Amino acid sequence: MVRKWWKTNPSIYQHLRDGGGEDLPDEAGRPGLAWAPGAQDGVLIYHWGGQADEEEVRRLSAAITTLKPGAVREAIGEARIVALVDALLPEVQSAGLDPDGIYGLGYALATESSEREAVKLGIALLGLFDAAHHHDELMTLGQHDEFTLFALIALCNTEGDATADLWALARQVHGWGRIHLVERLAQAPDPAVREWIVRQGFRNAVMTAYLAGTAAEAGDLADRLAGTPDDELLEAAGEILATLTEEGGPLAGMSSYQEGRRAAELYLGHIDARTRSFSPADRPDTGGLRHFLHVHALRGYAAEHWPELLPQCEQILTRPIWAELAPRTLAAADDDATFGQAVQVCELLGIPTSDALRERLRAEPYGEAHWHALMRQATPQSVDEVLTLAADLLPLARIAAGPGEENGFGPQFRAHRALDMLLQSLDAWPGRGWPLIAAGLASPVVRNRNLAIRALAAWDHATLPPEARAAVATALRAEQDPAVRERLERLHEGRPQP
Repeated sequence: MVRKWWKTNPSIYQHLRDGGGEDLPDEAGRPGLAWAPGAQDGVLIYHWGGQADEEEVRRLSAAITTLKPGAVREAIGEARIVALVDALLPEVQSAGLDPDGIYGLGYALATESSEREAVKLGIALLGLFDAAHHHDELMTLGQHDEFTLFALIALCNTEGDATADLWALARQVHGWGRIHLVERLAQAPDPAVREWIVRQGFRNAVMTAYLAGTAAEAGDLADRLAGTPDDELLEAAGEILATLTEEGGPLAGMSSYQEGRRAAELYLGHIDARTRSFSPADRPDTGGLRHFLHVHALRGYAAEHWPELLPQCEQILTRPIWAELAPRTLAAADDDATFGQAVQVCELLGIPTSDALRERLRAEPYGEAHWHALMRQATPQSVDEVLTLAADLLPLARIAAGPGEENGFGPQFRAHRALDMLLQSLDAWPGRGWPLIAAGLASPVVRNRNLAIRALAAWDHATLPPEARAAVATALRAEQDPAVRERLERLHEGRPQP
């Protein structure tokens, strides 16, 4: 009998306790496309309105009654514990099981399992008991975004106040774990925690929009701006307010923030006063260009919702200092974030950036945002030069390793993600960029292939060159993904894409 892969790997708890990295011991055993830590659970929580699968709940509940970790691991199968736990725990509590047995099962699953869903179930079972008994274990597991949500709920089952523990974890995690923790910490009365949220805690590696509204409300942003904010708070305020202008998605925007107009007006007043005294000698790290972009976002929102704020936005954005500060920052920026902000501001001001972008890409060919900016600026006169540069700098032969099911995450796919930035624009330039499209058709990254198909579908099918027809036929024979294969069949036959 083939041994289960989870029996041959070290436990996740041991991996984290010993300082293991983000990749967990069960990474190689997970079917399908990889997710960032905590991402699949986060998407289920925020964007899924379904109910727990009753059959999965019954199967797991029955396995738990055996109090045997192995039986529970087998019963988990492909289940997502986050979707079942709210229905499962009441079943466990009403089953009349020996509390010591349940605790032992939970502890064993949490600390001895090498598969993440079993660890999550173990943490959930431990959450039925006072966290003081397993505090260190929860803090160890909670430092990984995949388990933070479960650890924070379990930590809250304590006779004392769990705020200090949750805040400590929130400063260690930066992805989905931080989102869950900050949402819980926003309810804490501690003013120091709320101040941290509005100044720093809202920033995360997923998307600022998940926490911008929470930070504005919990951090009393408008009242803070009514005083004399320091540089850190003012930069945070601009980022929060600009993020809230991005309405239309599933997350709360400016319309959900009752103090939005007041906070925006106060922020603009501070920026108006400060930009009057800006000078060309200001260092690029003063936050100046970030404030320009934040005010620009507020201007777009004000044009539709707060026309009375438009004059002040215009007054700030038309100050001569920006035209001096932006190109100087573009030339001096050491990091990609500052360089990217300078590119955006220069574009808005009509200042050319293509030479600086090309120079940057020659030094670092995988700069996704830089390729995107070059293609955004491309004209019929310049686009071929950009595409030739890309074909020279990117390892197209290595990218074209053959079709697979890769999602393109991770450092090993930096070149593929850079290619993405080019392919996604090529449908606007039919007949151009064939070497890039050819590499995309043969890439192991699914998105590369889909974007290559979309780009080639914009060409005149009747005049496709022989090498393109041959490449499509070859890709069709090798393709295993049903959805991609269907798109290739349509392309091969000259039918429109769905």
